Amino acid sequence: MKESYIDCLKKLQKFRKTLNTEKDFKRGKLYFEWLKEKTEKIENEKDNNYIYKNIVQYTLKNYKIDKYNYERLNKQLKNIVKNSYTLKDNNYIFNNSNISKEDTMLLTRKVLLKRGNVVWIDFGFNIGNEFGGIHPAIILKNFDNELFVLPISSKKPKEYKKLEQDYHNKKITLEECEKKKGQITEIVQIDNIYRFKDLTRWANITRMKKVSILRLNFNGTIGKVDGKYLSMVNEKIRTEFFE
Repeated sequence: MKESYIDCLKKLQKFRKTLNTEKDFKRGKLYFEWLKEKTEKIENEKDNNYIYKNIVQYTLKNYKIDKYNYERLNKQLKNIVKNSYTLKDNNYIFNNSNISKEDTMLLTRKVLLKRGNVVWIDFGFNIGNEFGGIHPAIILKNFDNELFVLPISSKKPKEYKKLEQDYHNKKITLEECEKKKGQITEIVQIDNIYRFKDLTRWANITRMKKVSILRLNFNGTIGKVDGKYLSMVNEKIRTEFFE
C-alpha cells in the first residue's frame, strides 16, 4: 500500500510539471481540490461518529434556541434543552460538550435540521447548467443521514430579468410584470430568511435533490423561511409536476 501511494504521488508530481498555461493550472487546481474533498467525504462516511462530533463541536454551539421556539418543543426536547443549554437574554445557548449522541441526533432532526430551516450545502462541482458550489438550501425533509433540499440562489433568474426589461421598455405594466412573475411555475422568490443577511433570493424547484448530510457546512449559519414560502414551494411543485 505504501509503495503504491508513493508511486501515485510521483505520477501526480510529474503531471503537475506538464501544466504550462494558466488555464491548465486552474484545471489542475480544481482537480486536486475535488480529489481532496472527495477523499475526505469517503473517509468521513465510514466514521459513524463524524456527524455527531461535528454537530456538537460546531452546529449546536452556533445555534441559539429562542424562548418562542423552546415553548413549541415537546417534553422530551425541553428536557434535553434544560440539561444542555443555558438561558441568557431570552435565548437558550448550548453548554454541554458531553451531550449524548442520542440527544444530539434528536435535536438535529427536530430542531437544527428540520423542515423549513435553511442550511449551507456544498453541492460540489457543476457540469453545464447543473447547480454547483456552496449555497444555502431549504430543508424539505430530513432522512437522518440525508437531506432533501431546495437550493437557493442570490442570482436573479433570467426569466425575471426579461420581464423587468420589458417593463423598463414600457412593453408591459408593473402589474403585468408582477403577474407574469407569479405565473412562472418553477421559481419561488424568497424576500427574507431569518438569521441570514437581508437579501432577496430565489429557488428553482426543478433543482430539488437529496444530498448526504456530509455536504452540510456544520459551522454555517442555520436560518429559517416563513411558512408562506413553504406553502409557495408546495404549490409550485404541484403545478409544475402534477398538473
